[in-house]
Amino acid sequence: MINVRTARMLADYRRWADQRLFDSLMALPPEELNRKRVSVFSNIIGTLNHIYVVDCIWQAHLEGRGHDFKTSHDLLHTELPELRMAQQEIDQWFCGWTSAQTDDSLDQPIEFTSVSGESGVMSAGAMLLHVVNHASYHRGWVVQMYVEIPALPPITDLPVFLREVPGY
Repeated sequence: MINVRTARMLADYRRWADQRLFDSLMALPPEELNRKRVSVFSNIIGTLNHIYVVDCIWQAHLEGRGHDFKTSHDLLHTELPELRMAQQEIDQWFCGWTSAQTDDSLDQPIEFTSVSGESGVMSAGAMLLHVVNHASYHRGWVVQMYVEIPALPPITDLPVFLREVPGY
C-alpha cells in the first residue's frame, strides 16, 4: 500500500505538525485549553487526548500487543505540558518504527481488536496512514476552536512541511 519513503515522510510530517500545533497552543491563554466548546471532546485538551489515546491504541496493534483502553475518549493528561511530552514521545516512536520498516513489512497484515470489540485486519502501512489521517482530522477540530477564541491557528499543511523540511 505505501512504501518506506512515504511512511517515513508521513511520520516526520506528523511529528512536525504536532510540534507546530503544541508550540502554538503553549502561547494561548491557559484557560482557553479547557474552555467548554461545542465538540465531541468538549475542549482542546480533550481533543488532543483523544488523538493521543488513538495513537497509543494503534501503537499497541503495530507492536502486536494488547492495550487497556475501553474507549478512545480517556483523558490521560489534563495539563498541556505533560500531554505535549507524551505526544512527542509517541510521535518519536512512530518515526523510529517507520525507520525500521521495509516495503514488505509495511504490507504485512496485522490482526487487531478495536476498542468496540470488533476484529479487523490491516496492513502495517495502512495503520500508519490511519494514525496520520486521524490526527490531521482532529487537528482541524482544534483549528475550529482557535476561531472561537479568536486566535490565529498554526499552519500544519503537508505542502508547508514539504517546503520547509528538506529531503522530501
